Amino acid sequence: MPTDDPVLAEASDDDSPMEEAARRHFGLRTWDRPALYRETAEAATDTDLPFWLVLLLSGAIATLGLVLNSTAVVIGAMLVAPLLGPLLGLSLALAVGDGRLFVQTAATILLGAAGIVALAALLTVLLPFHSVTDEIASRTRPTTLDLGIAVFSGLAGAVVTASREARLSASIPGVAVAVALVPPLGVAGFGIAIGKVAIAKGALLLFGANLAGIVLSGMLVFLIIGMHRAPVVKAASAWHATEGSTGFAARIHEARWLNRLPGLASPLARVLLVVAFMAAVAVPLTSSLRQVVREGRVSQAIDAVEAQLRAEDAYVIDREVTYGEAGSSARLRVATEAWIPDAAESELAAQASEEAGEPVTLVLEQILASSGDLAAFADALPERPAVRSVPQTTEPASVAATLASVRGRLAGVLGGLALPDGVQVVEGALDVSTDGQPTLTVVYAAARRLPPEAEQLLARQAAQALQLDPGQASARAIVTAPRALPDSAAATSLAALLARPPRLGVVLDGDTAAVRDARARLLAAGAPASRIRLTPSASPPRARLTLAPDSARAGTAP
Repeated sequence: MPTDDPVLAEASDDDSPMEEAARRHFGLRTWDRPALYRETAEAATDTDLPFWLVLLLSGAIATLGLVLNSTAVVIGAMLVAPLLGPLLGLSLALAVGDGRLFVQTAATILLGAAGIVALAALLTVLLPFHSVTDEIASRTRPTTLDLGIAVFSGLAGAVVTASREARLSASIPGVAVAVALVPPLGVAGFGIAIGKVAIAKGALLLFGANLAGIVLSGMLVFLIIGMHRAPVVKAASAWHATEGSTGFAARIHEARWLNRLPGLASPLARVLLVVAFMAAVAVPLTSSLRQVVREGRVSQAIDAVEAQLRAEDAYVIDREVTYGEAGSSARLRVATEAWIPDAAESELAAQASEEAGEPVTLVLEQILASSGDLAAFADALPERPAVRSVPQTTEPASVAATLASVRGRLAGVLGGLALPDGVQVVEGALDVSTDGQPTLTVVYAAARRLPPEAEQLLARQAAQALQLDPGQASARAIVTAPRALPDSAAATSLAALLARPPRLGVVLDGDTAAVRDARARLLAAGAPASRIRLTPSASPPRARLTLAPDSARAGTAP
């Protein structure tokens, strides 16, 4: 009989051998398919108020789980989210060619996604912290592997829905976790709220990949079991005619012209439509996968460099790798007993470049350490030993004797310390703690302060040489980098600093009234005139600390 429904006109009554075999394995009889359509369509369009409340609540749970970096909470949000029904309904609509069901389920998914993104952004704004956790970061760089996960998830969901085997119903919670659409939407809302466009784009790309993979694979399962055949298409028309919906859903059920939408006429056209969407999503996913593979190669190359350094008793404290367009660069902070020469550093960079398959620029920030310090690094930097407790009955004479002994060896010890380039020891300040133990502060001068780990190693070198408890030693920096001319408050603190180490001085660059005023402020604050030097060469005016030329590396302070 002629029909004005192009989908029904394309549909056949006869199953192919593949469809018959699939139905048999699924426990699905021919007359079960119209009932399967009605069950799936009703579950997909059951979107009353409770549906939207649960969906938004799942979005809120996912967002909080993401910012708290709680995997268990995020999984709980996946289990709560009621999106599996609309997703399978969208797959079924494309398999059957039901334009009305397609529009209704697609609108449900898109409106739900927009609602979750908006709610996640609002919650993020209200939160007192906005740190990017591992749970968030893991959803900002999707690859084609994520698309593959989505395809398998959609297959599982469609198989569970189509199978007449009751035992598979226990798999529905697992499918709900695999169909992970809500967490990426929460990440997208988080990225929008903190103004990080890259986070939002990556999360929305993951959402698109999941959506494309789930819908395509679910659609293929429904096609394989013959859901595009004429009896199902007729059952779909009858269901729309008898469905007692109201509002927007009712208008969709009445809009028979939706079945005439371009691309819905034949099953092949519908498959190609979804494949085209998936291909559009797969392009950036493939690029992201290549970048992830590249970073993995570079990381392995840097790991090999670390292993080689450890074999030579040099230990990497931390590292920072930057990936550029033409190559990568790695900055390694290394604790070593002897300086690693430039030739060896260049050889390590060449090895890393060869293993990574791209140019790798290697920068070693070396921190000289004693053999005892390196042994500590080999044991994963154990905590500093506890300070020994000395009875309060210690006689003052014995404390004085200890101080005298340490002071007598201090100059030689400080002069023999292994120091990084650009670092000079200014003095070693000895004092007595409340428990009667001598304490040592190694004062050093450098253009910038050393990292805390390097300061700890410097202090421990001196303490071990002096046979002091490492817990009784510390390091303090005098930063010699150029600074602004001192105002009254800064002049007071700078004058106090100049009054102690005998080699320390200040240079005021520039021959201006501001420079002369700065010198006057330093003198008024008590700075020795012999420690202040004016040079007329620099512009703009500035101040910088210097060490007077001296053959000695350090002085001692009582």
